[in-house]
Amino acid sequence: MSIENEQTAENSDEPSEMIPSIPTLSPSVISQRNITISYYCNTDDEMSNVPNPSGHIEGDPSEIEAFRCIVCKTLPYTTLYQCQYQHIICAGCYQMRVLDKMLGAQLGTCPQCSVRIYRHEPFRNLQGERRLAEVLVACEACGFSLQRAFLRIHCQTDCPLRLVACKYRRIGCKWKGVLGEAAAEHEQECEYRSKRGVQLLEELQQLQAERDSKQCLLSKIMKLLQLPNITVRLLQLLPQVEGFPRNTIKICSFFEAFSQSWSFQLKWQTPDDVEEPADQANCTCGLLFQLCLESPDTCRGALGLTYTLASGTYSEVRFLPNLCEKCDFTRDNVCGPLTLIYKNSWLNCAKLLNDRGFYARLLMARI
Repeated sequence: MSIENEQTAENSDEPSEMIPSIPTLSPSVISQRNITISYYCNTDDEMSNVPNPSGHIEGDPSEIEAFRCIVCKTLPYTTLYQCQYQHIICAGCYQMRVLDKMLGAQLGTCPQCSVRIYRHEPFRNLQGERRLAEVLVACEACGFSLQRAFLRIHCQTDCPLRLVACKYRRIGCKWKGVLGEAAAEHEQECEYRSKRGVQLLEELQQLQAERDSKQCLLSKIMKLLQLPNITVRLLQLLPQVEGFPRNTIKICSFFEAFSQSWSFQLKWQTPDDVEEPADQANCTCGLLFQLCLESPDTCRGALGLTYTLASGTYSEVRFLPNLCEKCDFTRDNVCGPLTLIYKNSWLNCAKLLNDRGFYARLLMARI
């Protein structure tokens, strides 16, 4: 209710009907809030480290189709940019196509009409940001209707049918399921509830060893950032509308670094090479990446590299800490090792690869 309406209701002697209002956020606050939620999520927590939910759009979905990014074809959750002919580009694709320093002196251009987009003159579409934030959607799990800007928060903290982990997870229980009677029943019967300290000691030592290993890996990554001969490449995986293949290495992008041509490859690995499991919500899959040298003929001798793949600024998921140390690329050895970067359920892996896509930063140092 606006201020004018409130004053009218106070001055009127007749009882006024209370009209419920839908809470709104300004476009800048909405984009920052969504980025913050995804940026600080725990990479080991499968419940929070997931792509943004889509929801069922209420009303005519064609009204917001005009705000779909012309590059990745998704409905963005962040800042919207546009060229002078109002072709929409999401913040992630704008960074890749316009702000990427590897463009050098070249100017970014609109992928649809090829008009120049100047870095120092960003042109935002505030109407589109607000429309996408305020459109009503229904939660895919419980059907609750709310604004699209709050859908991710609802699915993670408020949805009565959201996935939850056992409260004894910290001491080793790996159960997860839908919140409600099943979760309460499991916690009553969980074997970790009655275990004594001596019985838990071995498992707790294993968990501590995993934490120490992760901390050691993070320390090595910090040292990588301090090396002098380091370079960064922005990479993007566009949504695979035809479906990302399982258990097969797929080339996703090409780039230049250290005077050589490289390819960025991904593998969606399912347990026991199962193509499509029956229980997709509880089947844990992994996403692995590989760096390959595409110009071995021009490589003189061994090219030693240390590299890591980190999530991009606008990526909706956070990658697991990873590091490839001292990999020598030669004419006979053109591929680096397969490295795990994301682990989640089959459903969330499929949504990330086929519906949302992601942005990444490859940090490479020559040694």
